[in-house]
Amino acid sequence: MKIFTKVGDLIIKIFNLIGMIILAIPKIPNRLRGISTADIKDKVDTDSIKENISKIKNDTRIKEGISKISTKETPQTSKIIEKDDAGGTKVPKSPISSGEFTSEEKERTVFILQLLSGGFLVVSMLYLFNFLMFFLYAVFSIILVGSTIYLLFNKVKLMYTADFNAYRDFFLMYTAVGIILVLVGSNPAFVMSFSFEFLPSLSILIFALIAVVAVFLIFRIRYHRNFTYGTVIETGKKTAYVKVEYDICSNVKPDIYVVDNSFGAKDGDTVKVQIEESIMSMGGNKPSMITETLK
Repeated sequence: MKIFTKVGDLIIKIFNLIGMIILAIPKIPNRLRGISTADIKDKVDTDSIKENISKIKNDTRIKEGISKISTKETPQTSKIIEKDDAGGTKVPKSPISSGEFTSEEKERTVFILQLLSGGFLVVSMLYLFNFLMFFLYAVFSIILVGSTIYLLFNKVKLMYTADFNAYRDFFLMYTAVGIILVLVGSNPAFVMSFSFEFLPSLSILIFALIAVVAVFLIFRIRYHRNFTYGTVIETGKKTAYVKVEYDICSNVKPDIYVVDNSFGAKDGDTVKVQIEESIMSMGGNKPSMITETLK
């Protein structure tokens, strides 16, 4: 189901890009002054190690371990299954999501929410530039906003119980941006006060840009964290394969990552994983090291 993640990322990529550029600009001078040949050498060595580690994924033994995580009745999954008080079985749940839904269902739901919120922004802009009549705008808005609220409170609230507030605020804030754009853009006094001689409508675009950046910064300040959670699929001497699901707070995409396992986590453990952030994390941040095993 990676197609959902890839297409969905395109919808909000511009939002992340704008915010990351703003956060990165003040750091550029310090980073340039801090560059040294030793740092470059370390970077080259690190990249070489990561490249060698990535080749391990072609090993048949690892492929078998990965396939077992998606099968309910296999020896690998049996390591993760625990007994509950009633004598039944249960699978440990990540603190950021519910085990009642598959990874595909979660990815698909987030993807649809990205389409709905992005679609509402587009519809709002089309209405402001007179490409849509108010009646059509009202119909599309009711459908898009209503569907967003329905998915948030009927699916996402169950899928990501612990982080529901983050998902709710993220998508509802961008929905609010569309509503504010229509209210402000429909006000002739605002358009004329901040209009441009050759392109008066540019004032609406600038206001939209400011609103998107504000939402991005508010969300990052309130909900951002430098770690995520996952399930250990297979361990090596000092590394482990960890399955991570979509995490909006740490900007981690669902995948299986090779991480440092100096902590000593075992197969089937639910773990807390530190992430490696980059200035332009358009493809999402990467989990790097296991720091804690959750019971």
